[in-house]
Amino acid sequence: MPHKKGSDRNQLLLLPPTLDDFIEEDNPVRVIEAFVDTVDFEKLRFAKVRCKETGCRPYHPGDLLKLYMYGYTNRIRTSRKLERECTRNVELMWLLHDLRPSARTIAYFRSDNKKALKLVFRQFIMMTKSWGLLDGKLLATDGSKLRAVNSKKNNYNPKKIALHLDRIDQQIEDYLKELDKNDKEENGNRKDNVQKTLRELKERRKKYENLEKQLKSTDEDQVSTTDPQSRQLMVRGQITEVAYNVQTTVDSKHNLVIDVKAVNTNDKKMAAVMGRRAKAIIGHGNFDHLMDKGYHDGEKIDECQCHGIRTLISPPAASRSGEIPTPEFYNDKFIYNPQTDSYACPAGQTLTSNGTLYNVKSWNGYMQIKQYKTRACRTCACHSKCTSSPKERGRILQRSIFQDAVDENDQRVIAEKDKYRRRQEMVEHPFGIVKRQWGYDHVLLKGIEKVNAESNLIFLCYNLKRVINILGIKLLIKKLREISIFFIDYGLKLIDMRIRIFLNPVIKQLNWIDYRDSNCLKRLNLNVNFL
Repeated sequence: MPHKKGSDRNQLLLLPPTLDDFIEEDNPVRVIEAFVDTVDFEKLRFAKVRCKETGCRPYHPGDLLKLYMYGYTNRIRTSRKLERECTRNVELMWLLHDLRPSARTIAYFRSDNKKALKLVFRQFIMMTKSWGLLDGKLLATDGSKLRAVNSKKNNYNPKKIALHLDRIDQQIEDYLKELDKNDKEENGNRKDNVQKTLRELKERRKKYENLEKQLKSTDEDQVSTTDPQSRQLMVRGQITEVAYNVQTTVDSKHNLVIDVKAVNTNDKKMAAVMGRRAKAIIGHGNFDHLMDKGYHDGEKIDECQCHGIRTLISPPAASRSGEIPTPEFYNDKFIYNPQTDSYACPAGQTLTSNGTLYNVKSWNGYMQIKQYKTRACRTCACHSKCTSSPKERGRILQRSIFQDAVDENDQRVIAEKDKYRRRQEMVEHPFGIVKRQWGYDHVLLKGIEKVNAESNLIFLCYNLKRVINILGIKLLIKKLREISIFFIDYGLKLIDMRIRIFLNPVIKQLNWIDYRDSNCLKRLNLNVNFL
């Protein structure tokens, strides 16, 4: 039996196939085309939407957006790889109408449209909400570190700079001694080499001195030279990486990512920020917000409470001070009485406060606390079990002014364990797909704004693949073709306005409204030009 044979490459066809013949009706590239066709590039302020009368004609931003969405969906991120795919990938030939932009053009599009790419992500979230794919009752937020375009070697802190300066000073001293020795021995060639090395060492010393001055002038604790906005962050345990911390908020209904924000700080500062942004996007505060213990901070929990956000943030393990000899007298064994503003100790004594607020140093500056103590410590038989401080000083408890909000949050976590257990499957799943399956554990751009744009592009493609699995390709294309541009336009503007001026009293009272109603902005007394 003969083997199968292919067609003759030189055979002419009477009716040659079109590019469309190679793309199936249920091919995901048709979804990308349908979605990009809903984007109003001029209103989202994409660069080069309008062509100049002179000069080289630019590519339409829609074609380049299609190229990036296809690339990120199929694990192709670099501009040079995308350029190569345009010449050999039939799906891209169909999607771009056989256009073949250069790598430089492709790279500049991503860098020049930072804000516009974030708005495209937000537009897709507006669509999913209109299709009923978001529940808005249970949200989860988490952050994950994506490596920056900056090695650890090019990240400096005061200790590292001092170490380099000491090492250079020692080398300079050694070379000066050798220079004196060469002068006595009249070794000319070696003397010239030593002088050249000394000049190089002094230049290197100036570099570290400038970095030291930069740190002192900015009050920062570290500086990166390749990507100045990247920071060395704790990844896990004692392992650090120069990275960005990408924050995501996920809705529980279909695990769709509704918000993305890249920062260069740890999670502890972000609980209230992500909570307010989620409230602005969902349009109400009637949701439970799940976060891990990295977000647990009294001030931020209290801020969330002030904005009507119900948090479930896992409390960290209670700190065990070396001053407390036995577990029976750990801080959590003291019972607080809010009516009398006092603590009952395990030995039956009452610790009271004089009402004075003291400032103590914390991770973000200073925190106000009250101190609670009792004179009974001086004669208490349990003193040696309770504290190692002198009897005259006794046991002193500290209570933050935000402790009430912390206690309420901690009680909710204990009472609603089943709900809190959903956090991992909701918010860690997208990072697992993006970082492990797609390999996007690092960013390609420098600067926090560009990293923000790239992060939004990554999770736009993640959401697109999720919605394809939920609705199916044909139904999704049908919904995309029916979408109202007016709905998207005013929805985007209102979300952006809520995030920017969330504390405005008018916006605080705002509920999710029907954006198809042209009088909605008039009822709120808001100027369309302001938006």
